[in-house]
Amino acid sequence: MTATDTAPASSAWFVRSLAKAMGDALRGGSITRMLVPPRETVEDAAGTKFISMPAVSPDHDLYVNKVATIVASPVRDRGATVTALVPMFSVSTGRYLGALDGATVTNLKCAAVTALVTDRCAAPDSKVLGIIGAGVQARQQFLGVSAARDLAEVRVFSRDAGRSAAFARDIGDAAAAAGSAVEVVVCDSAEQAARGVDILSTATTSVTPLPIPADGLPDHVHINCMGAHTTESRELPASLLRASVVVVEDLGTAIAEAGASHAHAVELDALVGPGSDDFAGRRTVFASTGCAYLDLITCAHLNSHTSTHE
Repeated sequence: MTATDTAPASSAWFVRSLAKAMGDALRGGSITRMLVPPRETVEDAAGTKFISMPAVSPDHDLYVNKVATIVASPVRDRGATVTALVPMFSVSTGRYLGALDGATVTNLKCAAVTALVTDRCAAPDSKVLGIIGAGVQARQQFLGVSAARDLAEVRVFSRDAGRSAAFARDIGDAAAAAGSAVEVVVCDSAEQAARGVDILSTATTSVTPLPIPADGLPDHVHINCMGAHTTESRELPASLLRASVVVVEDLGTAIAEAGASHAHAVELDALVGPGSDDFAGRRTVFASTGCAYLDLITCAHLNSHTSTHE
């Protein structure tokens, strides 16, 4: 498999299948048997970041290392500010298996883990989704949430009105293609997009807390936060985090990057273990910082899907 191979990145059934694979890995303990060292980031004088995220799984017979560059500002003729690649090797033989496009792996991973967490945390009868942001990750949020719940209304807000309108059209087209009757509303503010929703997804580049009125969110709201949560920059208000059950992929990574606000968070395996049914209906926040074990499961699932269709 090569980086140019296509993947069903926009397929709801594939996202559901990958979300199930993630849940199975959490239940079966294969994640605890993985070797996942902390990711390494090197930054040069120009502000470009060079990132390495390795993971080794004996259960999946797979070693992956998502490597990426992130430029501080757009570079002429480069296109995206993030470029990523995921080479893969067999653990048992050491053989090189090929490489996958890092953006494809990341997008599928984000959509699937969103579907998994939303399915476990959102109230079963959730119908209204608010999305703040209109970029690539916002689209993965719609894909992931709609794979977990039958939505009746989606509210969209972005500071760029043109991008909001385009995103709303894309949601409408996707819902129509899936045979779903979804009302899509373009909002004038983040507050309007968030007030009264069952599920809220934030996927912005904001480094200051979004103006989300806590008193406008129902007690059962589930929030997927895909933006910044560090000690210096934060997409959600600290008060909202304190009033919610916070869910993270890896507690050590979350504390290292987000600080004390995530010290009492629970990891993903809590969503599939004893007592996990208690999460639905409570105010929950999935604060995603990313972790290589989910990239590995995504690569393994893509490999399996490709092998069965060759």
